[in-house]
Amino acid sequence: MEELKLVRPSIEHKRQYQEMMDEWESFGGRLNPGSLRRYSHRRQKNVTYEEWLEWIEEDRRAGQELYFFMQGTAILGAISIRRRCAEVDGHSGYGIRPSKRRKGYAARMLAMALPIMKGYGIDPIIITCAKDNIGSAKTILRNGGIYIKDAADEDGETVEIYHVPV
Repeated sequence: MEELKLVRPSIEHKRQYQEMMDEWESFGGRLNPGSLRRYSHRRQKNVTYEEWLEWIEEDRRAGQELYFFMQGTAILGAISIRRRCAEVDGHSGYGIRPSKRRKGYAARMLAMALPIMKGYGIDPIIITCAKDNIGSAKTILRNGGIYIKDAADEDGETVEIYHVPV
């Protein structure tokens, strides 16, 4: 079995990204992390992969990094790390492509990202999930998350807030 790794997106991942996004979009449902979206509200259009790389580079300079979670050349999912956050957003957003879910990959991906967040001096690490996202709650708990409270996000949806001690 090939090693799991977190990798910053680059031009060499274009085909794998497009395949993952096609799968995710045809599956439907919520797309996490949000920076994976191909549609730019600011530009009012779908962006090319190259434009998307520029977009996430702007995000990186603003304090949010995105990593692909990969096994070999396959992208299994992605995770974002936010150095600063509103409590209901948390320091991270993550998702696993539909065909690779329910295999423990989200927990592994989050475990690999926690040392990066710790390296930024984030303490405590805040991770949130939608109230009805049982899989994400289990992922957080598997990584030492401690339930803090429920809160409403900007859309009025209930999210669970967890702290992960460093």
